[in-house]
Amino acid sequence: MGSQAGSFRKASPETPTINEQEKRIKRLEKLKRDLQNIKNERDELQGILANYCNKDLNDRINFETFMLKMQHDQVMTNLKRMTQEISEALSKYKELTTENQLYYFRTCHLLTECNHIKQKVRMLRKENRQLFAEQKALEECNIQRKILCKEVSQKNKDKYSKQAAGKQIIVVPGSREKAAVSNPCA
Repeated sequence: MGSQAGSFRKASPETPTINEQEKRIKRLEKLKRDLQNIKNERDELQGILANYCNKDLNDRINFETFMLKMQHDQVMTNLKRMTQEISEALSKYKELTTENQLYYFRTCHLLTECNHIKQKVRMLRKENRQLFAEQKALEECNIQRKILCKEVSQKNKDKYSKQAAGKQIIVVPGSREKAAVSNPCA
């Protein structure tokens, strides 16, 4: 057992060194590929430059003129498009400004109308409270009037019943009417 444990200990440190060497080899191969790619690009650029230098000076000027003309055309196209976009944006801005003003005026009108309605509601509520108070007062007055009427009616009934008991009613022959003697209410 002790010898096996020792062999594991020795194997462990060697394993990372193998991985490190593999990593280094892979990195070296990658650097070689990159170097080869750079050399190929250099050779290609040297060929283009040699071809470019061997051409006639007029050809180079024509080529540069052509490239400048293409760039100029592109810039002018972009400028026209930008001008058109600015014009469209300005038109949209004016349209939105007009729409915003309309909404502003509508909002102001609606706010004024809302405030007017709120004021009217306050006045109607106040009037309603006053009418309710008047109604309560009239109801109380009506109750008192009914009580007074009952009391007066009761007093009158008592008074007339006393008078009727003390006096007799005279019937005149030949007339259909009854006459009360000394009865002021008849």
